[in-house]
Amino acid sequence: MTTARLTWVVLDRLVPTDEVETARAALIARDPELQSLVAQGGMSQSEAIEALRSRQTRYGGTGRAGNGSRSALRAKRLATIAGAGLGAALLLNLAR
Repeated sequence: MTTARLTWVVLDRLVPTDEVETARAALIARDPELQSLVAQGGMSQSEAIEALRSRQTRYGGTGRAGNGSRSALRAKRLATIAGAGLGAALLLNLAR
């Protein structure tokens, strides 16, 4: 089962009740940071699932970059590329 499909199944609660814990554990295991937090007791499985849900734009989350929309993410990427280009141009002018 793909990560996207597993996410959809777990987050939409379509897993049979006797398999919920197994499905949640499998989903959390795909994110090493969350897996570590759950293993250390710093976060419950439910909190980890909520963290995953908040990362999914399909569920109204902000995504990993912390932006509220895809267009904001694109704008951030373009600004990063433009900044890198400007920095490279400045370095080349200084090197001459």
